[in-house]
Amino acid sequence: MALTSFNFLCFLAVVLVLYYIVPKRFQWMLLLVASYAFYLYSGVAQVFFLLGTTLVTYGSGMLMQKRRNRYKAELSAEPSMEKEKKQALKKKTAADIHKIQVLTVVLDLVVLAVVKYSDFAIKNINDVIKALGGSKDALPGLNLIVPLGISFYTFMAMGYVIDIGRGKYEAEKNPAKLALFLSFFPSIVQGPISRFDDVGKKLVEQHKLNYENITYGAQLIMWGFFKKLVIADRVAPVVSEIFSVKMFDKLSGTTMFFGMLCYAVQIYCDFSGGIDITRGVAQMMGIELPLNFERPYFSTSVAEYWRRWHITLGAWMREYVFYPIMLSKPMSKLSKKVKDKHGQKAAKYVPSVITPFIVFILIGIWHGANWRYVAFGLYNAVIVAGSVALEPVFKKMAEKLHINTESKGWKVFKIVRTFLILGISKILVKAASLKMALKTIVKIFTSFNLAFGSEMVKYGFDLGYKNNIVLGLAVLLLFIISLLQENGVKIRESVGKKFIVVRWLLYFLLLIIILVFGIYGPEYDAASFIYQTY
Repeated sequence: MALTSFNFLCFLAVVLVLYYIVPKRFQWMLLLVASYAFYLYSGVAQVFFLLGTTLVTYGSGMLMQKRRNRYKAELSAEPSMEKEKKQALKKKTAADIHKIQVLTVVLDLVVLAVVKYSDFAIKNINDVIKALGGSKDALPGLNLIVPLGISFYTFMAMGYVIDIGRGKYEAEKNPAKLALFLSFFPSIVQGPISRFDDVGKKLVEQHKLNYENITYGAQLIMWGFFKKLVIADRVAPVVSEIFSVKMFDKLSGTTMFFGMLCYAVQIYCDFSGGIDITRGVAQMMGIELPLNFERPYFSTSVAEYWRRWHITLGAWMREYVFYPIMLSKPMSKLSKKVKDKHGQKAAKYVPSVITPFIVFILIGIWHGANWRYVAFGLYNAVIVAGSVALEPVFKKMAEKLHINTESKGWKVFKIVRTFLILGISKILVKAASLKMALKTIVKIFTSFNLAFGSEMVKYGFDLGYKNNIVLGLAVLLLFIISLLQENGVKIRESVGKKFIVVRWLLYFLLLIIILVFGIYGPEYDAASFIYQTY
């Protein structure tokens, strides 16, 4: 059930009405029922994966909490416990909790790997066997179903288990409340990746009907519809044609560069539009979900971009991967060895160069089972790590060239440079294969045709005059609003303070734009979200 479908809007209307009719103490139960009803719509078999993850996560959390409570009880029972005995007890407790924590995380990762990556692994093993002269497809593919949102709820479950293991908060005693956290229907499609101590608590709180929440939530939903239906789905066919294998030999590198720009617009409007809908739906119920996008295309570096794009994934990786590796004993030992051989300055760069490689490779693999995603991760890792290592060189170059690094012109240059660098990484994701991606990148730099529009018309995938105008104006509107937000203007709050007639005229205008200019699929169902199967 796509978030932009008519079925979802009807489903949401029913849920909202019931949410504010039922006694407030039952609101969270209604959300749990609605979430599982929504998930069942995607397939009965998929629910068993979600249930399994929920039960394992709940059991693990309770076991760790029980072990920690026993430790506290033993301390209370023997206030005068000797220091050595107390330290031994603390160490034993930490070890027991760590075992449960690690076992659960490994189990979650194994399930995710088998479901999502087994066929990819089998295909590569078969390719190696064939390269060595073996029989065709020696190993059969498993063709397992990939449950909707498995990457999202698995990461949320692992974050919860790690936090309980660290003692950040107590384990949830009610399994149904944990189940709601992992299955909340607006966010299970494509995130954001929430934390239990934040969103998990908000989901079970009692909420009164609030005019501001309803209108602000509706604003955000309509803005998400605008980005998804008017922009992303309009440009999607052009992007698909440009990056199709059949068109590679026919098109110039300039046309492919244009396709890269279009895909950058498409994927941003598709993903951020879906998140806007998700956050808007939640806000209508009085629930605030974490921000997942903060105008990433205004970033002045790749590192900054990843702090603005898919913010919750980046935050998850920093909290549970980046800092644990940076502060780990092996990394400390490696830094010490480098310091002894090459000095303090070299040692300082070791963790800040190695760790991004590990993190970005994991991010690439998380996105999909394909070598393109591994290359995508490596590409970003090289850029981020290289930027850290070469930062002193860039500063010296700027000084020698007398560049005013505080000027607006320099900032605009860095924004455009970052956007183009990231555009290359998007080709790695969008191309049909890694080989085709590399060929496309080479072609962009070697095959030029400024009259690329004629190529698009010639091969029949030009949007046409009217659609070009609609798309151009829509992107311009998106840019202007994003620019205002980047400069501190709070658009939703500003609109909310307008005279009621003006305010509702703006709402209806946006609604009419979506209804008239939105691109719809069969049975009033928009195209699937790019991220929803991850």
